[in-house]
Amino acid sequence: MSSTIQTQIGEVVIRKAETKDADSVLGIMRDAAIWLEDCGIDQWRVILTPTFLKVVQDRVNGGCTYLASFNGQDIGTITIQWEDPYSWGEKGKDGLAGYIRGMTVLRKYAGKGIGRDMLNWGMRVIAENRPFVRLDCMTENQRLCRYYEEMGFRSEGQKTLDNGFRTNLYEKN
Repeated sequence: MSSTIQTQIGEVVIRKAETKDADSVLGIMRDAAIWLEDCGIDQWRVILTPTFLKVVQDRVNGGCTYLASFNGQDIGTITIQWEDPYSWGEKGKDGLAGYIRGMTVLRKYAGKGIGRDMLNWGMRVIAENRPFVRLDCMTENQRLCRYYEEMGFRSEGQKTLDNGFRTNLYEKN
């Protein structure tokens, strides 16, 4: 099953990623991770490690990762999970929310509103099943935190994860 969203650049097709797509998903995420590091933001350093491929494979095989394509080229990815106890603790298992994770667009398509369009698509998917959309963002990435707040997400606090990563928790209904 796939969906089509209208964007500034034209129609973008979003489809569930398959096992064979794990390298494409990882490549898109690595593109963003390298750019973040170049900007001095340590948010996605783990994506650049060899072990992160297993995380991507698990998400893809779990049926919760999607690819966005334009003219046949994979240009973005988004993961929708139905629980997130790692970032949200017990609240992450309350059955009231869907969780958006690992959303990114290739840098050459950045600034064209595609991420916003993908986020809106993800929120619609979640709204069909749950009343709340939740996500988290590295506390130090103030630009992205402001972006989520401008998109109507409210802060639900902060959490320091096991790896020392400080994250802001956001929710929207």
